[in-house]
Amino acid sequence: MKFEELNIDIRFKEILKEKSFETTTGIQEKAIPEILDRKDVIGISGTGSGKSLAFILPSLQIVEENKSDKGIKAIVLLPTRELAVQLGEVCRELCTVNNIKTTLIYGGSDINLQIEELKNCTDIILATPGRLADLIRRGEVNKENVKILVLDECDRMLDMGFKEDIDFIIKDLPVHTQKIMFSATVSEEINKMINGVMKDPVRIEVAGEIKVPENIEQKLYYVERQNKNMLLMEFLRKQNFGSTVIFTKTRKSADALYEFLQKNGIDSSDRLHSDRSQTARETILQNFRKGELSVLIATDIAARGIDVEHISHVINYELPQETETFIHRIGRTGRAGRAGSAITLAEPDDKEKLAAIQKMMKRHIPVVENHTYATVSLKKAIIAADEKIAGKAPKKQYMGSKANGDFFRRQKMAQRKNKK
Repeated sequence: MKFEELNIDIRFKEILKEKSFETTTGIQEKAIPEILDRKDVIGISGTGSGKSLAFILPSLQIVEENKSDKGIKAIVLLPTRELAVQLGEVCRELCTVNNIKTTLIYGGSDINLQIEELKNCTDIILATPGRLADLIRRGEVNKENVKILVLDECDRMLDMGFKEDIDFIIKDLPVHTQKIMFSATVSEEINKMINGVMKDPVRIEVAGEIKVPENIEQKLYYVERQNKNMLLMEFLRKQNFGSTVIFTKTRKSADALYEFLQKNGIDSSDRLHSDRSQTARETILQNFRKGELSVLIATDIAARGIDVEHISHVINYELPQETETFIHRIGRTGRAGRAGSAITLAEPDDKEKLAAIQKMMKRHIPVVENHTYATVSLKKAIIAADEKIAGKAPKKQYMGSKANGDFFRRQKMAQRKNKK
């Protein structure tokens, strides 16, 4: 289906055409007409399927049709502030032709400024559940004219402990509020939520296949924990290392690594994680984009919002908790057709998780065996890890939750895949 065939404002169609979006993806083709028909929808789709536009485009259309009503007309809940900011940019692109007012609501920013924005004729809220629930409890959010509620990455929001806040937000919505839910997986808990709040929802399922771009060169280094920092320093001191993102598993690891780099002469570095204030995070990303920072240490919850085209290298200092997150990490490099490099520093005990990652990618990561810290003890530990795996029964790998990357680029990739 072509976007021009959809029953949406012609001005939206013109913006999409300007960005060379002509054909809908599978999830867009199935979900947009149902949402425009004012039905409750549960969408099950993976990364790369174009789901963000599948819900935000019809939501904006519904807001446009109800523009004469006062107050908030749509609420979109997202798991992280980075995703709210990213979707906010998409809304601003699409709403340059009308007066739809979008407000971002998330923790880590001045709540009083957000309250002031809400008073300024807000039409649609893009929010994380915790901060929005807080504002509702304060009496700062009037929900009486809300026409549509969207829960994006519902499985991830529940994993992050937002169920109580989500239930509270939903509780006092008008009876007629249309509810849209997108999730990578549908657990028993999500099914209970669907049955409790949605009315005869249309269920749409489209698999989104994640692919590793061909322009990303990958290398795998096995290294013992005590030697990992020194091997990392070897990489960072090479002249061909440009803007680099280093991923850690925890905030504690990120802070410790930052202190180590600072003490060892890597002054142009900083760390990005959920304990940093929103102002600090925005400043750090801006400095990284401008090239004032050359090394960014990030945890996965912060990394989902990183979209910087000139990143030359991604280093997996520690493997992620979720298998699929590995692909989202390395996808931060090799943007806009540039060549990219992804280096993984793995301990021998990581071999089983690495096997799952390579199976998911359908790609083998070349191992660099003869490096500075390829010690005898390391080789013995690798052999022991292999023997341990060989003695285990096959085990199903948890595929993890989904995440967003750069919106418009992902949309074009999804379109090309759909044409094939």
